[in-house]
This record gives sequence, structure tokens and C-alpha cells, in this order.
Amino acid sequence: MEIIYPSLIEEAYRHSKKFHPEITKEAIYRHFYEAGLIKENGDPTEKALSEGVVKDYTEDWDLTFEEFLMIYPVFRSFDSKHFKKIEHFWEMDLALQEQILAQWEQETFTEEEIIDLTAFFEERLPSKKQQ
Repeated sequence: MEIIYPSLIEEAYRHSKKFHPEITKEAIYRHFYEAGLIKENGDPTEKALSEGVVKDYTEDWDLTFEEFLMIYPVFRSFDSKHFKKIEHFWEMDLALQEQILAQWEQETFTEEEIIDLTAFFEERLPSKKQQ
């Protein structure tokens, strides 16, 4: 039986694996839970959010572009002409998607920028269950 871990644990695992190849998702989950950073279901606790240990990528409907950039600061370095609000949410055009992919492949983004980009695209790409 495969255990499906929350996205926060998956992200921490991908990052930690680079420095500690022996680390497991279970160990990360247990550490985060015992440290009071996540609830049993994997959602971040108020403590984790208020202390800035975990970032909330929740997009509400009809955010201003500035509010959108507060959630995803990585996009401040790109021209706003590439963004358009579609069905209440900010989306980017194909040209910018291709530019970001090229930069990603060249490894020009920082770790923080990669986290922002992953969170942005994770919400927009169909999951394996939907395909």
C-alpha cells in the first residue's frame, strides 16, 4: 500500500533528499508533526504560518496583481503583460511558460523561486487522478 503524503512533506522531502539521501518521508512527517508545524492531516499549523516556517500559497478569487505577486514573488522579475486574469485567477501566456521552462532547465532559479513556481504550477496542472 502506497502512502500519499501531503504536498508540504513531499516538498520538504525533495529538498532534504539532496543533503540527506537516507531521509524518509515518514521521518519528515513525524518531525514536522512533533515540532507542531503540521496538523495530523498535513496542513500547516497557525504557529508554522505565523512564524513564517511555512508559506501559504492559497489564492483567493479576484486578487489584484500586486496581491498575486505577494503570494508568488518570483513573478516580479517578469513583465506583467504576460499575465491575465482568467475566471478570477491570474494566469500567464504560453510565451512566459516557455521562458520559465527554459530558465528552469538552465537552473537559473533559486531554491525559493523553484518553490514558488512549483506551487503555482501544481495548482494549475491536472493531477494524475484527473488524467
